[in-house]
Amino acid sequence: MLCIACGTANTEKAEMKVKESPVTHKFLLGTYTNSPEQGIHLMEFDPAAGEIKTLSSASDPDNPSFVIANKAQDRVYAVEETGGDEGGKVSAFSLIDGKLKILNTVKAEGKSPCYITLDPSEGFVVAAHYSSGDFSIIPISEDGQLETVAQVIVHKGSSLIPNRQKQPHVHSAIFNPKDGNLFIADLGTDEVVVYDFDSKKEEPLNPEPIFSLKVAPGAGPRHMVFNNAGDRLYLIHEISAEVGVYAYNDGELKHIATHKLTEDNFEGNVGAAEVRLSPDGKFLYASNRGDANEIIVFKIIDKGDLVHVQTISSGGKSPRNFNITLDGKYLLAANQGSNSIIVFERDLTTGEIKPTDIQTEIHKPVYINFLP
Repeated sequence: MLCIACGTANTEKAEMKVKESPVTHKFLLGTYTNSPEQGIHLMEFDPAAGEIKTLSSASDPDNPSFVIANKAQDRVYAVEETGGDEGGKVSAFSLIDGKLKILNTVKAEGKSPCYITLDPSEGFVVAAHYSSGDFSIIPISEDGQLETVAQVIVHKGSSLIPNRQKQPHVHSAIFNPKDGNLFIADLGTDEVVVYDFDSKKEEPLNPEPIFSLKVAPGAGPRHMVFNNAGDRLYLIHEISAEVGVYAYNDGELKHIATHKLTEDNFEGNVGAAEVRLSPDGKFLYASNRGDANEIIVFKIIDKGDLVHVQTISSGGKSPRNFNITLDGKYLLAANQGSNSIIVFERDLTTGEIKPTDIQTEIHKPVYINFLP
C-alpha cells in the first residue's frame, strides 16, 4: 500500500509538472529594412511572461518581407523585395540551434518579389513578383541552397482601376492541399490562375493554365487560403476590401459568396491584406488597412460560406499581416505602419479576439510565420 501511495503521489506531481510547463510560441518575422541590424528575425512569444523577444536575426537580405520554413524547420527561405534593373532576389538560410545563417542568394528574375511558397515536395520555391507581374520557379538543392531559376511565367492583361491595375501584379502563390495544383492570385488582372505542377520534372510547371477565374472587376485578388479538405478557397480582395468564397472541384473554381470587410457606413481608404483560418478550421480572419486598420472575424458555416462575428481595431496602423498561434489561443497582429506587434487573446469557442497588454515595437513588421 505504501508503494502504491508513493507511486500515486509521484504520478500526480508529474502530471502537475506537465500542466504547469510553460508554452511558448516561436515565429519567423519578415520586415522591411532601413538599416543593417534589421532583417529576418526569429522571435518568441511567451504568454506566461507576457513578452515577445527576439532570439536571433539575419540582416543579409534587404526587405525580406515574406519568409517561410520547410517542414523540418531547419531551412528558411525569404524574398528580397526590391525592384530596379536587377530586380529582386530570393535567399536560403539554415536554422540550427535557434540561429539563422545564410546559405546563398539568387536572382528572382522578377521585380519586387512579395510572396514565396514551397511546393509539396519541397524541391522548389515559387516566388511571386508584384511589380513585373510574373512568378518564378526556383529549384532547391539537397543541401538547401537555391539554384538558378528554372522557369518564369509572365502574366498579361489589365483591369478596371487605372492606378492599380494597368498591368499584371502577381501577389501570391499557394498549392492546393489535395491535388497539388498551383494557384496564382493576380491583383492587376483580377484573376486566380490554376496551373499543373509536377515536381519530378526539371521544369515542373505547365505554362498553359488549367483554369482561370475572373473575379469581379476592380476587386484586386491578393492573398488566399484553402480549407484542409482543399475544396474551398478564401480570397482577399485587396482593392474592394472583401473576402471571396470559392468552391474548388476538378481543377475549376466557382464563386459562392463575397463578404464586405467594412461596415455599410464606412468612409475612407481601404486595403484588405491578409486572410487566415483558425487551426480548427471553424473561423476565418481577415485584415483591412487604409483608414480602417481592423481585424475582421467570420464563422465558417454550411458549404463553407461565412457569417460575420466581429470587427475589432488591430491596435495600430496598417495591419499588413497577422497570424494565429498553433494552439489557437492567441492572434498576433503585425502593424507595419506603427512598427508594432500586438497580441490578442482568442476565444476558441466563439472565435472572438480581445487585445492584451502584450506588444512589442519592431521596425516595419510584414509577415509572421509560426514554427511548430
